[in-house]
Amino acid sequence: MRKFENLQYGDEAVIKASLDALADKNTNVNDYREAFRTLGVELGKILASEYRMALADHTMLVCASEDADWLAAGVESGFGKGELKKSVYWNSREVIHTNEDGSKVEISPIEKAYEEPINDCRLLVIVKSIISTSCVVKTQLTRLIGKTTPDQIAILAPVMYKDGVPNLMREFPEEINSKFHFITFAVDDEREGNEVIPGIGGMVYPRLGLGNMETKNRYVPEMVLRKM
Repeated sequence: MRKFENLQYGDEAVIKASLDALADKNTNVNDYREAFRTLGVELGKILASEYRMALADHTMLVCASEDADWLAAGVESGFGKGELKKSVYWNSREVIHTNEDGSKVEISPIEKAYEEPINDCRLLVIVKSIISTSCVVKTQLTRLIGKTTPDQIAILAPVMYKDGVPNLMREFPEEINSKFHFITFAVDDEREGNEVIPGIGGMVYPRLGLGNMETKNRYVPEMVLRKM
């Protein structure tokens, strides 16, 4: 069953329609991308209301390469603080164990990275299409915590699995996880193997038109190309 959150802070009809578009496996690539962008804008607006004093020069936007041009770009637009410092990562996924129920234990090593320098990072904004096993976010956070030493950490995803937040909290000591603030629109409590139901309608890479793991890691987001 899906539980909605934070709909009162945005356009409820637009948010629900965009979530439905993600869950619908028949949604075409362009509409799927646009649904992520729209949800990113709505998440960014909530972020702006909760971190009014945040300044662009002291805020870093963090995402996987496949989330950059749609979801993360939407968050940056909705946040409305101008261009933020950015870290973008190309992750792979490796299964290290399969449980009896079919769920898989995965790790997400970073294959490539684009990281901008930031002085006095006060807010780290991590954007993810869905928080489920939390391995990608854990990898990104582990890499960045020592480099940026942020005062606050906002973790945004349109959809989260019910165990996603507690799983991620357990991965870090209290001095780190006490800085976490999660913002989402939908929490799902069903899963088939590693796929959250209804979630985001399956594996995000092909649905965004980026192909499989290998081909999506050759894609350079426009967000990065503009900076380079």
